[in-house]
Amino acid sequence: MPPSADNIATFVEVVRHQSLSAAARGLGLPKSTVSRRLHRLEEELDAKLLHRDARKITLTSTGRRFYESVVGAVDALDAAVEALEQSSKAPRGTIRITTPPDLGRMVLAPMFVAFLERHGDIALDVMLTNRLVDLVAEGVELAVRAGRVVKGDLIARKLCDSELQLARATQSGEPWPDDDIRSLERQPFVLYRTAGRSQTIKLERNASKRAKSVELTVSGRINVDDYAAMAELVAAGQGLGLMPGIHVRDGVQAGRLVRVLPEWSSRSAHVYLVYPSRQQPERVRLLTEFLLAAFSKLESV
Repeated sequence: MPPSADNIATFVEVVRHQSLSAAARGLGLPKSTVSRRLHRLEEELDAKLLHRDARKITLTSTGRRFYESVVGAVDALDAAVEALEQSSKAPRGTIRITTPPDLGRMVLAPMFVAFLERHGDIALDVMLTNRLVDLVAEGVELAVRAGRVVKGDLIARKLCDSELQLARATQSGEPWPDDDIRSLERQPFVLYRTAGRSQTIKLERNASKRAKSVELTVSGRINVDDYAAMAELVAAGQGLGLMPGIHVRDGVQAGRLVRVLPEWSSRSAHVYLVYPSRQQPERVRLLTEFLLAAFSKLESV
């Protein structure tokens, strides 16, 4: 008779934990049952697999070869069982997700509503912050972030481009002529996340005309770390602003902002969906795929 699948799975768990007690907790079994399964497996195989003493468990050479030959099959079986269980019931539970406040309010909120209407047993715990949240330490399963955001072992999937556009308050006079891009260096700006009172920005001309890019050094008396605040300050006449297109479009529609040199913008940033592991619970996988599909309909934000 071939060895019992339960005995083999128990052996794999013991090797991974290097402890009978830890393996027993992981399997939800008494320690005596784990020990008995190991003994039966060795009897079934007529081979010594483990050296056991009061302090640690180590593999014999035979045990190591056996472990390497069965661990992939055990993992595949576990994955198949989990997939079958998930397919037989509706995903449920809470997903913790973090995003900057402007993306959350202006882009993600309607997507979240549509997702919740589709999945009635799933809840969302949304953290709106510009702080770079440690996903693993704070138990956050997904993050929507802009710019260069991947650190360590995090996984990132691009959602869309983030086009930064120039804007001014509606009462600030006529827009600059398109061939006078350098005149921006003589205008006050509301700056974003910079040290001091000046900042270098890179602008690119639209592909509809001959490709061209330029770097400008702009200055201002106000420096903010939130684009929504920048939009408010620009609308109040405190200077020009280089901000995401979602804020410019919102301000233009409300009659508070006007685009400046609309053929120039910065497209160096992207919006990403970031998560700590490729092995996602089904509820998180569903939201991941939903957001990827929803953002695929947007050219930029």
